[in-house]
Amino acid sequence: MPLIQLHGLVPGTTRKVSHGPIHHLLDCGDIGALTSPVADDMDFEDPTALANWASTHNRILLAYCATHPVLPMSIGAVFSNQRALRTKIEDNIDEYRAALDVLRDVQEFTIQLQVTDRIPTTPTISATGRDFLLARRTQRDRRTDLKADQVKMARDIVAQLQQYSLQITSNTPPKADRLLACSALIQRTAQPKLRQLAQRLHQPALDLGLDLVVTGPWPPYSFDVSNISALEGCDGC
Repeated sequence: MPLIQLHGLVPGTTRKVSHGPIHHLLDCGDIGALTSPVADDMDFEDPTALANWASTHNRILLAYCATHPVLPMSIGAVFSNQRALRTKIEDNIDEYRAALDVLRDVQEFTIQLQVTDRIPTTPTISATGRDFLLARRTQRDRRTDLKADQVKMARDIVAQLQQYSLQITSNTPPKADRLLACSALIQRTAQPKLRQLAQRLHQPALDLGLDLVVTGPWPPYSFDVSNISALEGCDGC
């Protein structure tokens, strides 16, 4: 008998969607479990097989997250049979119910701010060595000012997101070509503010040699189940 992978949990009233990879919606009372069998010949040491496995896991969750609250499970949540899976859910039922209740009106979006253009350096013909040094210093000051403006925009975006996000999680440390990469849990009623932010800052970002990209909704992978009480008490949206 093949192993069973648990991809995520949804409210018990959820109906199975017809799109996405082949999967099952297992009735667990108040909660539904999104599952699929793990192939008997699955090679867990093959990078390509693992990548396909992760992609299928993500696509199953994507099939639901736009229209339903979804609590993602770890890609390694694999069980020997349905009884073991149901026992796991029953043991944590209160926590899962609370999590799905928070996620009922919340969706996850990613926000990235990347550097797209290097600062152009205009060749200058200097009559004297002093003129040459002055031109070099002017170019250096322009680069410094631009970098400061780019960093300021990244900080301003995070400050604005904090006003209507339940949770903001940094996905990767800032890099020279990527000033911001984060995930934000945003209530559906506040999502027009996110769209407005993206539209309002699109051109100012381009003017600074930056690309502001907002995508989603995605499965709420950044959702912290251990922080449910804090999220329930959030009134910043």
